[in-house]
Amino acid sequence: MNGKTNPIYNVNLAPFIQRLSAYYCIYNESSNCRGNFNLTMEGWLNITESETRAFCDGGCLQHTHDVLQCVWYVLDDFKFENGATIKNINDTINIGCEKGFNGTTIVDKSDATKLGGMTIYALIFLALFYM
Repeated sequence: MNGKTNPIYNVNLAPFIQRLSAYYCIYNESSNCRGNFNLTMEGWLNITESETRAFCDGGCLQHTHDVLQCVWYVLDDFKFENGATIKNINDTINIGCEKGFNGTTIVDKSDATKLGGMTIYALIFLALFYM
């Protein structure tokens, strides 16, 4: 086995090798996933609402989770070219499979939680201020 066919084999090596291994993880394609269903270095899953069931029920969901797990094993702080983290992509596909994809959005639950909490505090402050 070599690092190209088994990227996890390269764990704990030099940063360049870790990044190369992450690349091999991402481009490990599955016959279950076609073109736009495959994750790329750009971090883009171009899945529309009408394609949601095909992605989530057709084997691509599991393949994408496996790819992300492989990337995490070799380089846990990996960021895609669009700035998305492994967690962002996992959150995006989990929410997309639950509520439907739109082909454009990457979910960052940590920012959404922070924004939601800040919005509530702002509304409480405004309510108290105007009483």
